[in-house]
Amino acid sequence: MGFSISIASAIVLIGWLALIGSISGTMLTAINEIGTLVNSAPSNSVKQSVQLGLQIKSVQDRAINISVVNAGSVAVFLRNVTFAWNSIIISYNATSWQTYLIDNYTVLAISVVGANESFDVSSHQSVNPGEQVLIEVYLPTQAPAIPLGSVVNVVFASNYGVCARQEILLSTYGDQALVSSNG
Repeated sequence: MGFSISIASAIVLIGWLALIGSISGTMLTAINEIGTLVNSAPSNSVKQSVQLGLQIKSVQDRAINISVVNAGSVAVFLRNVTFAWNSIIISYNATSWQTYLIDNYTVLAISVVGANESFDVSSHQSVNPGEQVLIEVYLPTQAPAIPLGSVVNVVFASNYGVCARQEILLSTYGDQALVSSNG
């Protein structure tokens, strides 16, 4: 009986040691992964090198064309094969304020600021410093049309967490829509 108690105690001790070792290993791995995630987040120095400007080019009842200028020193990526890197927020006053977060937009053109040089949109997937992009944004199908006389607010939120914004008072549709702006 004395010998079997020693063996049973040794087995229980080995089990406890294995359990404590397993929990410690799991905790160390989790802490290491959290550290990696924290270090991979964009740093403040990268955010400070991103400078964006936005101009609303035209407004229709269900679509808005905007131009985003990269005045910083870091490229702003537009889209991957499967997802957009940036989001556009459109807010306007119909019968009540309507706000929509839009990730599905169309890149119409990418060009150098102040020059007639443009790039192939299918192969040029980012807006480098000194370039601008013309984007067309459509409202979701369930959204009411943008009425004349409405204040329209557009925000371009980049993948770095830096935003550009412009607000206009819509007097007519098209390129002449920009009555007043606040950016």
